[in-house]
Amino acid sequence: MQKELSLILEGKTVLITGGGGTIGTEIALQVTKWKPNRIVCLGRSKSNLDDVMINVKKASSDTDVEIDMCDVCDRLRINEVFSKHRPDVVFHMAAEKDIRLTNADPIRAVMVNVQGTRNVVDAASQFGVKMLVFTSSIKADQPSSVMGATKRLGEMIVGAAADNLSGIYYTVRLSNVLESSGGVHTLFCKQIESGGPVTVTHPDAVRVFVTAKETAELLLETLKVAAPGSVLSLMSGNKTNILDLAKNLISSYGLIVEDDIDIDYVGLRNGERLVEETIFDGQEWVLTSHKKILVRRIDKQSDQFIGLDNSINELISVAKENNLTSLLRKISVIVPDCAELGQ
Repeated sequence: MQKELSLILEGKTVLITGGGGTIGTEIALQVTKWKPNRIVCLGRSKSNLDDVMINVKKASSDTDVEIDMCDVCDRLRINEVFSKHRPDVVFHMAAEKDIRLTNADPIRAVMVNVQGTRNVVDAASQFGVKMLVFTSSIKADQPSSVMGATKRLGEMIVGAAADNLSGIYYTVRLSNVLESSGGVHTLFCKQIESGGPVTVTHPDAVRVFVTAKETAELLLETLKVAAPGSVLSLMSGNKTNILDLAKNLISSYGLIVEDDIDIDYVGLRNGERLVEETIFDGQEWVLTSHKKILVRRIDKQSDQFIGLDNSINELISVAKENNLTSLLRKISVIVPDCAELGQ
């Protein structure tokens, strides 16, 4: 079965947007096993990209790695990069993923997660990319937050493009990555190291966490089973009570809860769910040929893309006008099953 990945990746140019992030870095490291011709990492942080290049070279000194400073919101720059490198396979991972930050700045979330995704997909189409993997979020399912809704819009952009292309463009929904720099695990560690308090949303809050290594491994496996326009999900990760995570981390530092480090309950943020569910094989999701990769059943998928391009244009125009109320209302109208969004 691993021969299939060799056929897809060996001798090819693999481009990763968000290449300086936790998962982008892990993808770059793991892709080296399949002897690509070149790995291109895009991102906004020069120091993060430099670290990726150093780590990939340590893992595989023969691998050609290039980095490019690039914001996916810059359409002209994205086109320049795709024209220069002519990638065969693209992992589109650049995104605004933090619920708190996207709630605070919905305009930035729309520009990165929606316009940025359209820029990447359009460039991929223009320059003949054969496979494009868009990494979405389980929060895109019946989205109740700006982050989830903008990720769902990204899925729709990819799905609409897949209807009109010969390549395989598809979505993979991810759970929370344990080691993510913007994740709760990292936040708790920083709070403990600074003397506390540790901020927990709710004592009963539950989240699904997956390691970066397993996430990247399964993302590569999706290359073998994805169909054009499909929405996949990874059946991996553990449901974890956030309060238990905080207490265990405090103990791992040799400290005692309340005596050494306080825990403050700050309440759920707007659009944040109390319990985040894992995805199981069932009526909506069915197993692929891989035991840990599910595909979503979608009937008459193309129907949801009618008028999408015009709707996205209108959304971007509203974002550029800095009209938050209209922006949130417009998102709720475009996105199927979206809860009413508010500030």
